[in-house]
Amino acid sequence: MPRTFRNTLGGTFVVLACLAAFSAAAGARPVYLDDRHPGDDARSILWEPKQAAFEKLQAALALPPTAARDTQDDFDVHYYDIDIEIDEGPETVAGSVVMRATSTIEGLSTVILDLYDNMTVDSVAHDGAPASYTHSSDLVTVTLNSAVNTGGDLEIEIVYHGAPVDDALNFSTHDGTPIISSLSEPIGARQWWPCKDTPADKADSARIALTVDDAYIAVSNGMLISEVDNGATKTYTWFESYPITTYLISVAITNYSSWTDYYTYGRDIMPIENYVYPEHYSNAVEDLNITAEAIGALAEVFGEYPFIDERYGHAIFPWGGAMEHQTCTSYGRVLIRGDHYYDWILVHELGHQWWGDWVTCETWDDIWLNEGFASYSEALWFEHVGGESEYDDYVESYDAYGYFDGPIYDPWSTFNRTVYDKGALVLHMLRRIVELDGGPQDHYPVDGLVAVMADYGAAHSYGTAVTADLQTVFEAHYGSGMDWFFQPWIYGENRPDYRWSWLASDQGPPYGVMVHVEQVQSNAGLFTMPIDIKIHTTAGDLLVVAWNDQLSQDFFFDVDAAVTDVSFDPGNWILKYVTEISTGAQEDVAPGALSLSAPAGVIGGDVRLVFSVPTTGHVELAVFDIAGRRVTTLTDGVAPSGTHEVVWNGSGSDGAPIASGVYFARLVADSGTASRKLLLVR
Repeated sequence: MPRTFRNTLGGTFVVLACLAAFSAAAGARPVYLDDRHPGDDARSILWEPKQAAFEKLQAALALPPTAARDTQDDFDVHYYDIDIEIDEGPETVAGSVVMRATSTIEGLSTVILDLYDNMTVDSVAHDGAPASYTHSSDLVTVTLNSAVNTGGDLEIEIVYHGAPVDDALNFSTHDGTPIISSLSEPIGARQWWPCKDTPADKADSARIALTVDDAYIAVSNGMLISEVDNGATKTYTWFESYPITTYLISVAITNYSSWTDYYTYGRDIMPIENYVYPEHYSNAVEDLNITAEAIGALAEVFGEYPFIDERYGHAIFPWGGAMEHQTCTSYGRVLIRGDHYYDWILVHELGHQWWGDWVTCETWDDIWLNEGFASYSEALWFEHVGGESEYDDYVESYDAYGYFDGPIYDPWSTFNRTVYDKGALVLHMLRRIVELDGGPQDHYPVDGLVAVMADYGAAHSYGTAVTADLQTVFEAHYGSGMDWFFQPWIYGENRPDYRWSWLASDQGPPYGVMVHVEQVQSNAGLFTMPIDIKIHTTAGDLLVVAWNDQLSQDFFFDVDAAVTDVSFDPGNWILKYVTEISTGAQEDVAPGALSLSAPAGVIGGDVRLVFSVPTTGHVELAVFDIAGRRVTTLTDGVAPSGTHEVVWNGSGSDGAPIASGVYFARLVADSGTASRKLLLVR
């Protein structure tokens, strides 16, 4: 049985048996739906290592990570200068971090930064002068030498050393050679450097100077601005000129082999720098050669690559999955095979450069804004390379398990399949909804989503966002409020469970079609959705939309040719369970079951309708014409359980005989509904 804990970021989470992902990922082939589309067992490589590391970190922290957040809101970080020496022998870090910030309150007198207690603080300075401080409960509390008022600038320098724990900075080996690498998401930066460790406050820029053994190359964010040979060591200095949050600042250090590809945009080019283990160089060259094309494909939907003045690339590290470090993704060694088996992970991490790095979730409750968007990038890539059919197949792979636990917002566990895959399916559904004004289509274009993403990105460019921000942008494009979508799908749980049936007249034209839809889920409320209905006729197919905003609802359509079949959501645009209920005569109805029977052929006089209800309750039996207008109500009241008979004399509610034609009898009871077609000829 899994163990359930309280997530200190909000909500509960289930501890998965995922610690083995670090080692098992290298030894077992993941399960795929086919050679191109990962099933859920394969997709878990994206979230299980992150969740495992997060759970270890949560257990190690003396206080919840939000404990000091109110005080930390009193200043806004602008710049980090990280100047550290990393020694793979004793597995230590030593050096200094300078933080520059602005006060957001009057009389700021203390500044609190996050740093694990096992790390030793050697000294602290405020604006260049020694400052008093305490270091406990994984927090460094600095007493400023003088108070700083709103808008005033301050600089804090912390000199420190120690041996990081819990693997946010990991010391490992490959082929007998040390590899030091970081993965700090969500709150692991505090393990190895002092910072304001929250996604809500991005530094405007950062300098990362890494001194390492001279046999190794040290890779970080942004651009390499200098490489200095110190004799036994080298110092690699990187500068990230774009805003960056703490968990995205990275290091990757080993005896890398490297090469540079290029992404062409307009008349310019951007370097794609790849740092890989020498022992799998040729396989890496093959696997990573799609990067430039993938950047271009995602840029068509999301806008130009957001760090275009710097670079993109990969640095191999020993984790089972990958991590979207800004401008340089850390890419798991097990993903390098030389056969493009993990292209979808490459694209997932690339998608994060827009959603996670350019626009970052402001709180960890909103993590789906990072992960759901990156997962949906995978489907967009396969649509790019394989068209509509590849896109459809890939979307289906998100639901490989057939269920999702918990909500997308404030998830039970921060990194899980609901956040990643249901989050992607939400964007799939929104793509369909924003194209509604264009009329129903077999395959909805991505144009509407492109427009939404452009406005969402522009509003939060190089900043942060919460789910309500995304809803605001979608509502602007949709033209009205969208609580009907966001409340059940993002903040709620589960999915609709549809039961549906159809009846069609055989007299026409026009030929009337009635489609009956019920939502029968017991683990969620109503899901209001536009449902595509495809009506197949002897003259071709017609796609129409049923706006389903009731738990039980009938829809009526007219077509110009005889109906041969009806399909429900043929494009699979809704995450759902669905069952078609037979519309034929019920010959063998179980005793006590809900049923409605009527003459199968032409009727000319009184019509004998027999219905059965399993329990005593309210019953309504009415007759409708093919346009959905109520002709008459035959019974409306409480009926005891059992079989009942009603005779309709072919008259309307006013008592006058109605015209020949096709009509529908519909029974609504507490236990469900049933419908039958009636052909009246005078």
